[in-house]
Amino acid sequence: MTVDVYPSPREGALPFAAAILGIIVCIVALPVVLLLKGPFAGWALGTGLWVVNWTLAQMATRFSLGASPAAGVGVAGGSIMARAFLVVVVLYIVAIRISQPIGLTAAVIFLAAFSFDLMGRIMLFSILERTRNTPNHKGPADL
Repeated sequence: MTVDVYPSPREGALPFAAAILGIIVCIVALPVVLLLKGPFAGWALGTGLWVVNWTLAQMATRFSLGASPAAGVGVAGGSIMARAFLVVVVLYIVAIRISQPIGLTAAVIFLAAFSFDLMGRIMLFSILERTRNTPNHKGPADL
């Protein structure tokens, strides 16, 4: 069974941009970090942590959509806690054992990507709900 969690570019520019907002933030953050003479390793770690977090969230979402309601809620809740714990532990270890500037840069990049991705998913949900509740619509692209 295939479940589409995010829209493709064919479904419209706004839904697609909302779906990849976290990726856009990571890409835009690289020149900002480099211009501010921040550590590239911090950007790479923050982006890497966000990509792993995002991938695990997608896997949990796909599983939850095909599972019973109780199992879906359990997987979603457990996934959120495990992913948060993993990110905090990695950032803490990096900041304490390796380099505080790398850990801080990674934390800022991760938080920015996570926050904008969450905002994008909220916008995407609103767009999809609006098209679902609008009579005579052809999809998100006609908004």
